[in-house]
Order: sequence, then structure tokens, then C-alpha cells
Amino acid sequence: MAKPEIIAGLDMGSGKVTCVLASHDPAAGKVRIISGASVPCKGLKGGVVVSIPETTKAVALAMEEAEEKGGEVIREVLMGVRGTHITTYNNRGAYNIARTDREITADDVASVIESAKAIPMSSDREILHVVPQGFSLDRQKGVPNPVGMEGSLLEVGVHIVTASSSHINNLMRAVSQAGFRVVDTVYSLLALGEVVVSPEEKDLGCLLIDVGDQSVSVGSYYEGSLRFSRELGIGGYHVTRDIAYALHTSMSAAQAIKEKHGAVLSSLVDDEGAISVVGLDGRNKREIKPRELLDYIQPRVEEIYGKVNSALQNCNYAFPGGAVLTGGGSLLRGMPEAAEQMLELQQSRLGLPRPDFIDGPPEYMTHEYTTAAALVCYPFIRSWPGDEGRAGATSGGVFRRVKRLLQNMI
Repeated sequence: MAKPEIIAGLDMGSGKVTCVLASHDPAAGKVRIISGASVPCKGLKGGVVVSIPETTKAVALAMEEAEEKGGEVIREVLMGVRGTHITTYNNRGAYNIARTDREITADDVASVIESAKAIPMSSDREILHVVPQGFSLDRQKGVPNPVGMEGSLLEVGVHIVTASSSHINNLMRAVSQAGFRVVDTVYSLLALGEVVVSPEEKDLGCLLIDVGDQSVSVGSYYEGSLRFSRELGIGGYHVTRDIAYALHTSMSAAQAIKEKHGAVLSSLVDDEGAISVVGLDGRNKREIKPRELLDYIQPRVEEIYGKVNSALQNCNYAFPGGAVLTGGGSLLRGMPEAAEQMLELQQSRLGLPRPDFIDGPPEYMTHEYTTAAALVCYPFIRSWPGDEGRAGATSGGVFRRVKRLLQNMI
């Protein structure tokens, strides 16, 4: 039996680089994680490269550690991107079927999606994804798959994801200098939506909120499709920084305090006991009450959800499916409950990769590795056609075959 090809997902996040190695099991219909690694990165800020040497170093360390753990050698990666340089649009396209038989083909679907990509865009930006939201045939809406049907006018609504070319090129340059080739660039929120949000939640209408260290990604789903997405320049780092400033302690100490004692809501705070705080000099210590820590955390979390709420003002959909939270910042105690209160939702939950898509050692089925795990699943499970990705033309091996398979599905 031939050895399965190994896929690498590289999450270029906010202040860290995380990767997983995985293989696809067609018989089981699953992606199986082999190994992974996550390392801090001083060269990334909010998903944008601020130092290529530092980013290159972090990529090399993460990949080498994952290779050593998995006993594999990797040359190509799927790279996940995020950050406020990413902007999105909704648009529509139309295509007339002039043939006598008027039967819709896969080429017709590709043509109508291509027509929807015609948006005004500056020369320093590029399209990463074009995600179909739904087709119409002769003005009849709600057609999930028009291939094989008969009609004269094929229309489609799409969600277009664009990014700064220079920022993407800097990310790719850092990965290349680390010795790896990027075969596809994926907006991380799209990949996450495929593995942490259920089809029922997408149909009802729900939010996906990925709380990163220095940015928050927000997506809304309705009738099975992504209808809105936005990147916000705020995240868990800002909560940690507020604690460090208020308590006159180091960022590392503030992070530890936040993880061990932090909470968002007063109902989750224990009035008993005290929290030990080490000063910036590393010697002087003092104690604070848990409720005092709440005073530093709650206002920033309210700001985060306030920005999410403001971003959603132009999103004219209800969210009976509630919110799915992921990312390291979502692990702060009370974040799901705070989302329900501050965004006026009926329910909210933490999101992890769905076991029907992916499995692996428990240490990699965590929030730290969720985005990287979603990236390795993305080529096999994405639920829309016609999205070749930035590097689709140069992809090799398994990536070419998977993309052809997905095109044939329509």
C-alpha cells in the first residue's frame, strides 16, 4: 500500500506560528493529525509580518519540531492568513446560457462565478477566495447546484475575500526563506467555519468568532453560506496588556494570571482568596482580590464584543444558532456567556474540530491547534466550488487532485 501523502497546515497567527502535519484517509473520510508544534513569533503582529528574519526563524522552528515529532519531511504547506489587511465584499454575477439545449454545465457555473469577481480593486490588493452563497436560475432563487438543470439565465451571489498583496508576499517570503513552499493561501476564518460550525448552525444563522491574540475574526452564516466576515484589530493580547499595566507586572506574568484567575463576568469571580502578583523587578510581591482583576478584564472584553456588534450592524441576518467561539482568547472564563449577554444571543459555545472530519492525538485537538487543523482539512471538505486559491496554479501532488475532485463535484 502506498504511503499517504502528508499535508502541512501553517497558521500564521497573531504573535505565534502553529503547524500540524496530517494525512488524508479517503476510506474513512477523515484527516488524521500526525504531529504539530506551536512557537512564539516576534515577527508577526496581528497576522502581518513586521520582521521577516524573526518570522522565518519561527516558521523553521515550528516545522522542524513537527517534522521531528512525526518522523516526516515536509516541503510544501497550506498557509492560513488573518489580519485587518483582509477585506471582504458581497457581489453578484450573471451568465446567459445561449446554447440550444440550455443545460447548465460545470463550465457555466465556473463562468458565472468568474463574472461575480468583477469588483473595483486597487493594484496592491488581490482576491484570495470567491465563495458562492447561492445560485438563481431564471430568477428562481435557492438553487444549491444548478448543474444538469435547464435555464437561460444563471446568477450567483458570492462572498469575496481580498488581501494586501504586499502582506501576503511578505508571509510567503518568510515561509520560503525557512525552506518551504506555500501551495495555497487560505483565509483562516473560512477553514475554521468548515470544521467547527455544524451544517445546522449554518442553516439557522450563526456567528463564528475567532478570538486571536491581536485580532478577532468574525463571520456570519445564514442558509448554509457565509454572508459576512470582518477582521478587527483587537484580541486577547490587549486584555493581557491591560492587566500588565494595571498591576505593574510583566506580560508573561499577566498572561499567567489571566489564564489561572481571569474571568469576564462577576458571577464567575470568587470573592475569597487572593492573587499573588510579582512586580516588574521580579522580586517585590503583592496581593490583589479576584474582583479587582475583573475590573481590568471586563472593560476590554466589552470593547471586543462592542466592536463585533458594530461590525454586524450592516449584516441583516438573525442568529438563532448563536455563536461559535474559537481561538486562544475564547478560553478566558466566561467568554461564551459574555457573548450571549453582550451580543444578545440565545446561545454560545466553544468550537473545536468536528470528530467526523478529523482525529488525532488529544494534544492537537485543542484550541491552540484548531486553525492549523482546519487548514489541513480545508482542501478535502470545503463546501463550495470554484475556489482555486492564490497558489492553485502551482500546487502539486495531492492538492491538484483534490481541487480537480472538488470541481468535478459540481
